[in-house]
Amino acid sequence: MRQINGIGVWSIIVLFCLLSEISEANRRRKNVYSRTVQTNAGTTNRENCANIVASSMFINTNKSIGVCGRNSENPYGRINTNEPRYPSVFSDLTRKEMKGLLDYLYSSKELNLTRFRNATIRSNYLYLAEMFMPSKAAVLNYIDDGYSKPPREAHVVLIRGGDPKPNVLEIVVGPLPFPNGHRLYPYRRQPIPFFQRPFTSIESISQNLKEYIDKEFGRPLYELYGGNLINCGKKCLDVGLFAEVPISKNDEKSFAWYSFNQNSEHKLLRPVDFSVYVEINFKMFKILKIWFNGRLFQNWKQVRDFYMRNKQRIKKIRFPEESDNISLSMRRRGQPPFSKPLRNPSQISPDGKRYNIKGRQVKYMFWKFDISMSIFTGPRLFDIQFKGQRIAYEISIQELTSFYSGYKPMEHYFNFFDVRLLLGLQSKYLEPGVDCPIDATYIGSYFVDRGSGIPIYNARSFCVFELNTAMPLRRHHSESSHRFYEGMVSVVLTVRTIITAGNYDYIIDYMFYQTGAIEVKVSASGVIIATYHGGQNPYSFEISENLMGLIHQHLYHFKVDMDIKGRNNRFETLDIENDVVASNEKPNSKIHQIKFARKLKATEKQAAYKHNFQQPKLLVISNNDIKDRFGNTPGYRILNTGLTHNIRPPGTGNELGISWSNYQVAITKRKESEPVSSSIYQHTNPEQPIVRFQDFIDDDENIVDQDIVAWITMGFYHIPTKEDLPMTHTPGTVQSFFLLPFNYFDENPAMSSRNAIRIDPIDVKGETKSVKVERYGVRKANACSCIPPKNYNDKVIMDDPCLVVQCL
Repeated sequence: MRQINGIGVWSIIVLFCLLSEISEANRRRKNVYSRTVQTNAGTTNRENCANIVASSMFINTNKSIGVCGRNSENPYGRINTNEPRYPSVFSDLTRKEMKGLLDYLYSSKELNLTRFRNATIRSNYLYLAEMFMPSKAAVLNYIDDGYSKPPREAHVVLIRGGDPKPNVLEIVVGPLPFPNGHRLYPYRRQPIPFFQRPFTSIESISQNLKEYIDKEFGRPLYELYGGNLINCGKKCLDVGLFAEVPISKNDEKSFAWYSFNQNSEHKLLRPVDFSVYVEINFKMFKILKIWFNGRLFQNWKQVRDFYMRNKQRIKKIRFPEESDNISLSMRRRGQPPFSKPLRNPSQISPDGKRYNIKGRQVKYMFWKFDISMSIFTGPRLFDIQFKGQRIAYEISIQELTSFYSGYKPMEHYFNFFDVRLLLGLQSKYLEPGVDCPIDATYIGSYFVDRGSGIPIYNARSFCVFELNTAMPLRRHHSESSHRFYEGMVSVVLTVRTIITAGNYDYIIDYMFYQTGAIEVKVSASGVIIATYHGGQNPYSFEISENLMGLIHQHLYHFKVDMDIKGRNNRFETLDIENDVVASNEKPNSKIHQIKFARKLKATEKQAAYKHNFQQPKLLVISNNDIKDRFGNTPGYRILNTGLTHNIRPPGTGNELGISWSNYQVAITKRKESEPVSSSIYQHTNPEQPIVRFQDFIDDDENIVDQDIVAWITMGFYHIPTKEDLPMTHTPGTVQSFFLLPFNYFDENPAMSSRNAIRIDPIDVKGETKSVKVERYGVRKANACSCIPPKNYNDKVIMDDPCLVVQCL
């Protein structure tokens, strides 16, 4: 806490209190929403300030009001998020390692790479690179048993269009930072067929496509929709969505639908009734079909003839004018709920931050873990420990998907595997005070930039903060002969990132409770995919003029590598069953109650869990080698509150690529050869996906007392309504799963916290005169105990706009 010392300190304190009181009085006069409680509120504020002044002047002359922050009594708040000089086994690639990697790749005659800025579809070029994780055995031998540190290596993906038979090749390069060799990536077949390659800007045909369509049909589009495809100024028609049709296994050909929108904020909410189906042969293309005004046409002559015959009857869509009150924009409009601008409540940390961060390792109370950002799958945590005991080796996202349905041909192919967008790269632009609390700590991430030798830096990939949930973690009021109140507010450490995957924003929270529990939460916001509403249909409502939002399903998949008191664990369910017993009090009558039956799952197929409301059960991972004095085995329970059911028939459509969605929880034996459940190639060949999760289960291996992994699926169905305009808000989209201690501790570890309160009555001669309040040494917070630090965020982002927007 920074002190306000020197001559006139008492005057400063008194003046501060007087100004606070005057400010409070003015606020009361202006704020019509607080009048019913102003007398008590004002008195409390004056008393708090008076008490502080009296205490400072007459009791302890060393005390003064300071800015809320770390003080000498707080051993925490040591924050150093700089890139470590000596990276841990879990650290992402450092800038030094990236430089060494690029030097090696571009100097290799065998790889024969062209720099991305000079590459064509016929070139060999770097697509991406990230840290290659060593084997779990090697990592644990190092951090637990003192063996040598595993060498750091990079996982590299190369697009090899210049080979005699073009392909995609994945390699492992090392050791870093000065690599001297490479080998094939070991966990999938190599090379990968070229037709399954991820799409890059090198192959974009959008501009050429617009120029071609402008020549064929540009004038009618302008007459109907008020914008041009080229040379358009501020009234442009632009490509809206690109939907690949996964029917080709030809390395040179691909097929896709392109939709078009009025390019105004936000263009996805400005669709027009026009799209084209395109065959793409490298940079050459051919339009095979045209959708226009609710009809499918085979060539441009049919389209032009139809237009000329019906131009007076085809509905026109006026191009939106730019203004603050324009409909569907994301600017404030309408009558505000408060007549005066009033600030939101906010939390402060009166004793400063209560966690430490060194590099990417976080320590909080009894928790310790490492943060990482995969360029493929986004945020992941490693080596999660509580009280020095490993709870999980890894918790990570595997895939975020959304699958749409509609009546137009293009809408049949709105199937999005978001890992292909590289979720780690899309984790950025966290805004203090909205995306994260004002006092959060921000952690950045570096990525290899295939376009230059300078790493991409997302300065705000993560934020870390304590959150006062304003919910009791526990509380009880006893009215028996032992009258008391005991309670504790729930405060959690949260690691947050927000992934903007195209139109949707996914808020990912890893939350750590003082009970030893972990919550992983996904909240969805963003802009719906909207298309032109041509008539009543079973896929959507008309939610604005000519606008419909398509029914779709969100699916999220997570990997949880549990290590309960060691690596050898087992999985069992506690099935809740009916229990009928004879009544002792009423002859010939029965008492109906419930009981549980423990069901050990011996193999992977037995442990592939599909939720059945007719058969409730608890899912538990435990260590059978350890027992307490009662015979209980320590474990953790998996509670999935984000349950969803995929109703698509097995083996149809994209199901093979998302076979994990058939199970709310699946338990498999951990294998280095099964590191992930999805890939950046899934969408291109759903009938033969590069990663087929069902194979993890179908080999049906023994999982009793083995190193096992839980794969958890969450999601929800979404039918957009008018309230989803202009954006979907988070209430109702939140999905969570919990990892809960299950006979793991002797009692709840949160009982040791000092941030609890116990109140006992003081009785004198049979009459309650007062109460004893026990706060266990924690100072009671009051209105003037410290001044919140100033918020300079607006100036920060004005000076460095790339923190919050995509810089040009």
